[in-house]
Amino acid sequence: MKTKILFLFLICLITQINAQSDFTKKFDFNSTTCKFPDNERAKKIFPLGIECIQNDVYLGSVAEIMTEMIKIDSTFCDAYYWAGYALRKSEMNKEAVAMYYMADSLAQNKSLEYKQNLATTSMIIGADDLARKKFEEIKEHFPNSPEGFYGVALTSTIMGDVDYGLENVNIAEQKYNQQNANTQLLKAILLTLNEKYDESLPYYEKIKNKYTKLDHFNGNYALSLFEIGTKNNDEKMLKLAYKHYNKVKNKDELTEIMRNKFEK
Repeated sequence: MKTKILFLFLICLITQINAQSDFTKKFDFNSTTCKFPDNERAKKIFPLGIECIQNDVYLGSVAEIMTEMIKIDSTFCDAYYWAGYALRKSEMNKEAVAMYYMADSLAQNKSLEYKQNLATTSMIIGADDLARKKFEEIKEHFPNSPEGFYGVALTSTIMGDVDYGLENVNIAEQKYNQQNANTQLLKAILLTLNEKYDESLPYYEKIKNKYTKLDHFNGNYALSLFEIGTKNNDEKMLKLAYKHYNKVKNKDELTEIMRNKFEK
């Protein structure tokens, strides 16, 4: 079963990724992922680009600086990465994916951040197979990170292998150091998609105050309530199911199967 959900998750995940940037402190030439080119011009302009990124200004100039850096040294992966960052911030997502792809390839599996940004931005443009591949690589090369497992679970809602998604979100849940509301929501939805309605309810209950206005929370929660209420002939639960379904503002984002349950 496919569903078109989860740009909320993408946005949250991308925000977390960008917050993890190594360039939150004063730049030095030993902090790059790939070897910095031995070039005076590069030493002059690259720190300026990083300063613009830190202050979130002049992103067009950042792209120009990184393009010049690539001309100076086409193997310098950091230039591709930050060019991709500037392009994505400018909502040029297809172009950003191309740059992130080059950065990740040149980094030779050294950067978790490169793979995360490539994977999530690939999902935004609909390149789900590439996103899945990169999340799987995160699992392989950074097994202690929950992000690869979370990402695979995220792609499963689009690719349809929701049983595999549930397997991965369970691992992600274990690897996060503290309770993660995004993971709990993703797990609740995957349990619903796997028709494990009884198991899903405790997760919806944990996060209902946080996501009460989110369409996919209300729609999937409603489906679990509906199925359990129907099975148990529980009118109170069925009433609650319709209450949450009626909170969904954009019902076109829900699956046809889900809509048919409530609109027959």
